[in-house]
Amino acid sequence: MSDYIKTVPQQIEHLKQLGLAVPDDEKASEILSDIGFYRLGFYMFPFEKNYPVKAGRDHTFKPKISMETVLRLYYFDFELRHILLKYISRIEIHLRTTIVNYMSAKHHNNDNWFVDDRIVSPSYCRTFGDIYDRVRLSPYVKWHHHNHPCKYAPAWKTLEFMTIGEILDLYDAISNVSSRLEISKAHGIRSISTFDNYLTAVRRVRNRCAHGGVLFDYAASEALTTKGPVDLSSVPDRTNLKGAIEVIKYLTGIVSVNRLADLEQELQQLIDKCKDNDALYTAVQVASGLK
Repeated sequence: MSDYIKTVPQQIEHLKQLGLAVPDDEKASEILSDIGFYRLGFYMFPFEKNYPVKAGRDHTFKPKISMETVLRLYYFDFELRHILLKYISRIEIHLRTTIVNYMSAKHHNNDNWFVDDRIVSPSYCRTFGDIYDRVRLSPYVKWHHHNHPCKYAPAWKTLEFMTIGEILDLYDAISNVSSRLEISKAHGIRSISTFDNYLTAVRRVRNRCAHGGVLFDYAASEALTTKGPVDLSSVPDRTNLKGAIEVIKYLTGIVSVNRLADLEQELQQLIDKCKDNDALYTAVQVASGLK
């Protein structure tokens, strides 16, 4: 590929020269003007002759690959992000509620236990002010401070407006190991390290979903543990998207068995939509492990 930007008609001609079937130039122009050549390239890669090898790529396509097939992979990824984000949101809310309920009951005389350096790490307490500066922007928290002269709103209000990353950092900062273990056990996991491992995977997938990142070829830099309740006996599943989804399914089942059934149904329906196109279905299987 050249390192200067081509016009959309030039992009279409270039793709044709690389072997991509483009039966409708007007539709291709609409797609490239909407999605962009560079972003669509992530979804072209699985259909290139030398996939998955990146070194020495010449970007030529396998035989009989069309713009429609590339676009279908793009929309598969789009729909997958939306499905997963919906259920990850349920996991996030459940985790937040579990932490608030357990820790606030245990420290029932301390509504601000999350900034007490006898309960959470001193280093976390020192930096929490930066988090709270953003939390305090919420109109609900502003209203609390309007009515209550205090430095921090109580835990059940403050944590509601913290991000999932901030919630996970707070969980890790809880000094009492037995408290962290009880929160982990509330999710059916009897190991803090396993719980952390699972939550890290959820956070990474959540971030890709929330920010429109490419998801189908997700590859974790840190492998999922095999010591937890999720079956990860297949080595590829410890780093691919399928393994991360198995963790999401497990934690969704802790929230609600009905929501787990919904998630499994939505995922299968999405995957089944790919099965009428061999190249598309193969690309999904190879990159993600989903079948």
